[in-house]
Amino acid sequence: MSQHEFNQLLKRYLEGKTTEQEEQLLSEWYNSPANQVEVDLPSEQKKGVEKRMWQNIRQQIRPVASTRTVRLAWLSGIAACLALGSIWFFTLPTHQPESVVATTLKGQQGIEVKNTLASEQEVGLPDGTVVVLSQNSSLVYDKSFNQAKREVYLKGEAFFKVKRDVTKPFVVHAGDLVTEVLGTSFRIRQNEQGKKTEVSVLTGKVSVYAREDNPERERNGVILTQNQRVLYDEVTRNIVPTLVEDPLPRVPVEQVRAALAFQEVSLDEVLSQLTQLYGIEFVISTPKAKDCHITADLNGLSLFTQLELICKSIDATYEKRGTVVFINGDGC
Repeated sequence: MSQHEFNQLLKRYLEGKTTEQEEQLLSEWYNSPANQVEVDLPSEQKKGVEKRMWQNIRQQIRPVASTRTVRLAWLSGIAACLALGSIWFFTLPTHQPESVVATTLKGQQGIEVKNTLASEQEVGLPDGTVVVLSQNSSLVYDKSFNQAKREVYLKGEAFFKVKRDVTKPFVVHAGDLVTEVLGTSFRIRQNEQGKKTEVSVLTGKVSVYAREDNPERERNGVILTQNQRVLYDEVTRNIVPTLVEDPLPRVPVEQVRAALAFQEVSLDEVLSQLTQLYGIEFVISTPKAKDCHITADLNGLSLFTQLELICKSIDATYEKRGTVVFINGDGC
C-alpha cells in the first residue's frame, strides 16, 4: 500500500466508511514496524502537530458506541507517538513534503524541508511565498525567517513564487550562486553534483550573482527578466546568460492570437511584434533583410518554431547569442 493510498483509507476510516477487511488492513499496517518512520521535530513544533491531531480526532470521532471507542483508542495510539518523540509521516500536512526537521544554519537553529516523495511538493513559507520542491530536493531557512530578512538555502531544484515585499528582498542560495528578488516567479535547478546551477525566470526580474567571500571584490552577476536564464559553473565561476528553452508570451492569449497573424508585414515589424510578446531582443544582421515581407499565421507554435518558419520564408537563419537572437541572411 502506498502512502497516498494509506492516507485515503485512513480518511475513510475516520468517516466510518471502511469495510471490516479494510479496517483489518489498517490495523495490520499500524502494528507493522516496517511502516513506522520516525521524524525528529523541535519540541515546540511537535506540540503543535499533536494539538492539531487531537483537534481532528475530537471533531471526527464521538466515542458513544463500542466501534467508535475502538476507533478513538486506535487513533490515540498514533498521537501517543508524539509524546515518545516521534511522529508518523501521515500526521504531517498533506501539502508538505515528507520530512521537516531541525537543522543548524550559520550557528543558529533553522528548519529544513526535504521532499522524499516521487512527485513535486508544495511548501508554504511564513511570508506567503510558495516553493514547489522537486523530488530529492531540500530547502533550509532560519527560524527568524521574514522577521528582518527572507533568506533560504536550496539543494536540488525548486520553483519559487515569491510574495512581493519591497522592504525585504527574497534571497536564495544554491551553492555559490545567489538569486535575489522582491516578488517574482522563477526556477532554480542544480545538477546532482551541485557543480552547475541554472536559474530561469517566468515572471518579473531577478538579480543573480556568485557569492564572494571578500566583500571588496566586484560581484560576478547579471539581471534576468522573463524568458531569460543563466547557467553557472561552480568550478570556473562563469555565469552564462541565455534564453529559456520555451519562451512564453507576456500578454494574454487573446492578444497573442491577434498579434501572430501577419499579412505582407515587413520582417522588421514582425520581429518588433515578437519582442513585445516575449520580451526578447532581435537583431537583423543584414539591413536589407528588414524590408522582406512575411505572410503567415504563427498561432499555436513555439517561439523558435515561429522563427524557423519566418527564416525559411526569406532564406535566412537565426542564431541565439546570450539573451539576443540574431537573424542572418542576404535578404529576400
